[in-house]
Amino acid sequence: MSALRDLLDDYLTTRRALGFTLAVPGRVLGEFLDFMDDAGETTIRHDLAVSWAARFSRGTVLARLNTVRQFAEHIASFDPATEVPVLDGRPYVNHRPRPHIYTSEQINTLLRAAGRLTPTIRAVTWQTLLGLLAVTGLRISEARGLNDADITSDADSDGGWVRVTESKFGKSRIVPVHATTMSAIGEYQRLRDKRFPVRRTEALFVTRRGDRLATSTCGQAFRQIRALAGMTGTTTEAAARLHDFRHSFATNTLIGHIRAGGDVEQMMPVLSAWLGHVSPVSTYWYLQNTPELAAALGARLPAIGADDE
Repeated sequence: MSALRDLLDDYLTTRRALGFTLAVPGRVLGEFLDFMDDAGETTIRHDLAVSWAARFSRGTVLARLNTVRQFAEHIASFDPATEVPVLDGRPYVNHRPRPHIYTSEQINTLLRAAGRLTPTIRAVTWQTLLGLLAVTGLRISEARGLNDADITSDADSDGGWVRVTESKFGKSRIVPVHATTMSAIGEYQRLRDKRFPVRRTEALFVTRRGDRLATSTCGQAFRQIRALAGMTGTTTEAAARLHDFRHSFATNTLIGHIRAGGDVEQMMPVLSAWLGHVSPVSTYWYLQNTPELAAALGARLPAIGADDE
């Protein structure tokens, strides 16, 4: 059990380093591990979690199970035998699908799958759209709402800017993009305009008929792409989702910042503004405690606590 308790300490430490207090979850998980100790168990299982939670009042059962579920999702990255407790389909306000944090190879796999769509204009539209989501963290609704006029080259560099006006909260923002992204967008626009010399819309991304992408169109197309990529999910891994590009961007950006020696607290307002959040509190919700993030934070913890000595 010492290994599981060590993992709990690491789990709480890294999440607290991200700004979560976790006072109640820390106590709850400690009690759950005490229960496992008494039962002589060393691996988290669904039946153990349910048996433990059932000892408490009905009003706290789901909350306790959800706390164990989040911890078990983290532990499953280290111990494949771990069973993530299921909430039996009952509603719980804080329950959400576990985000899929894409690796660079997985993103490339999805882009290659998008390139297999037909006709060609549909393939290049989705390759460019997914590439933009991966490097900017835009919401799919924001990407759909982009017009050509929202893409601006930077006169002082090879990069550029994306102006987001169709945001979730009705606020506009400017998102900087790298030169390679600007080049990919420019190439897409040339192919698009060759296919549709007479434009039917000002939209940046268009359908096979030249219209702006619709919400239903996006969902249907991505389901086809993830099927081609073999990322429809398994018993232990959720199917790929469009919104996971946003979670992946947030988490991977923070990992890169930490590895470069950056400060988490200073980065959060910047990342929050980039994603178009009202406050960093919303951005914390997007971060997934992956082994890579835990390792990056773990490597930085001695430096973070150095001033306290």
